[in-house]
Amino acid sequence: MRFLNPSIVFTMLFAAAGLLSDGLLSDGSLSADEPAISPSAKEQVLQGLTDLTLLRDSVLKRYTLMVTGESQTIYDAKVKRPPLQIDRIYRLQAADKQKNLTYRASGKVMGPESSSRTYEFQYWVELYECKGETKGRAGSVSRHGYKVREQQQSIPDFIKQQRLSGVRFDPFDDLVLHAMFLRNPEDQYGWIEQVYLQQSELLEAETITQGDLRSRWRWKHYTLDFEIELLQSKAFDYLPVKVKYVSQIEQMPRLFAETEIEWRKHAASGKYLPHLIKAASGSPYGHKQEHHHWVFDWRIGKQIPDDFFRCSLDDFRPQFSPLYEFYFDSYGKPGGVMTGTPWKTPAELADESQ
Repeated sequence: MRFLNPSIVFTMLFAAAGLLSDGLLSDGSLSADEPAISPSAKEQVLQGLTDLTLLRDSVLKRYTLMVTGESQTIYDAKVKRPPLQIDRIYRLQAADKQKNLTYRASGKVMGPESSSRTYEFQYWVELYECKGETKGRAGSVSRHGYKVREQQQSIPDFIKQQRLSGVRFDPFDDLVLHAMFLRNPEDQYGWIEQVYLQQSELLEAETITQGDLRSRWRWKHYTLDFEIELLQSKAFDYLPVKVKYVSQIEQMPRLFAETEIEWRKHAASGKYLPHLIKAASGSPYGHKQEHHHWVFDWRIGKQIPDDFFRCSLDDFRPQFSPLYEFYFDSYGKPGGVMTGTPWKTPAELADESQ
């Protein structure tokens, strides 16, 4: 799906909602003979979402991101499996649009509880695209090189064949979607516009304590039907800090979701970037709940050396090591597996970053 420029799209929505007054030109500037008019809560809500899309597009031009977190799945007693599953996870991302390079990886820590091995190790799924070449792999210690997509094979077919769909994660769009999409194998870039502009109805918006904004939406998409409550913080330039999805599907009342977002100002650029999320969601029929606690660590701009974004590497992951002081499991002879940096809890990482 192709998306219009966010500023154009949201201007169209302002007009459709009757939020462009006679004293405002289509570009948002004042006509010469009209006094300034304070923006309404609805205008501020839409402007905050516009700013989120513009922030996303500016950051994702050239960046690296390492996410460390914990995802828990709690199963109902009727489900015949252990009641609690804890996944210790990583997400790696890097992109330079000028060099046409994108790298995405999903990792998790495994051990005796989930494998036949007697020690803990890292398991990675990687997708590495550069200048028309697509390659990837899935597995633990990388003794084998990347599988390279053949020219006649489509990228979706390659991802499916190599079982690489787990790498998908969109660090801005996913913040305001239903939390079940945190594990969705589909690309969700552009869903801020899709959900809040193209498919949802803005029911109401109000200014609340400390100048924050609270809005309610109704989102219907195929069989999905939710009421959304969005909280945007004045302290963070009206970026979203909490979103709640309440199911309106009669047969699926437990398909809820709630996400809290903590923003932190990036020292070098002055941009607010997502730093921590806590999310929870229910399943369609109430058989399980998922809870996520993830910490984001960004590098943008001059923090990233020019030689970071390189094509044709045998293993892209070590590019992250000097930036994040993180080391990956490796394989060497005659010693065998050499384990990398131990996983840390999100709470430990949050304390370290204070």
